[in-house]
Amino acid sequence: MWAQTSPTEKLYEKYSGKDGFTTVHISKDLFIMVSEMQDENKPQDKETKEVLDNLEFIRILIFEDGDKHSKEFKEFKEELQELELKGYKELMLVKENDEEVRFLIRRNGEKMEELLLLIDQDDEAGFISIFGNINLKSISNLSKTMNIEGLDKLEELEELEDK
Repeated sequence: MWAQTSPTEKLYEKYSGKDGFTTVHISKDLFIMVSEMQDENKPQDKETKEVLDNLEFIRILIFEDGDKHSKEFKEFKEELQELELKGYKELMLVKENDEEVRFLIRRNGEKMEELLLLIDQDDEAGFISIFGNINLKSISNLSKTMNIEGLDKLEELEELEDK
């Protein structure tokens, strides 16, 4: 149900398993397992558990380690730029050297149901899509707990919150 409403679903399916692309799907079951390992007596663990309990899944699709001049990479970047983002609101845009990261959210009523990071570099592009009942105050904590490449981009949200 969650993924069917995301414009990233088709891209994920199309490029999953292709050379040059890294795809990751983190399921609710993994979140449950990690959540069960948290010590609710520690404030940071308690916060991490609350975040994990409200997540459905995370999808990551990144084109990397390939020829930035290849036809497939250029087509992929075009498809990313043409994503139908109606219903999304941009939270933040980070530009640094050759990298651009857009942070977008989609709400369902009062609940934030998707956090979408669109990543565009000269030699790398893709997205991280997080589905569930998302709380921005604690979502950056997830990147530290899960220690998955690409999720480090979420720490930029924490920096925004601190300002």
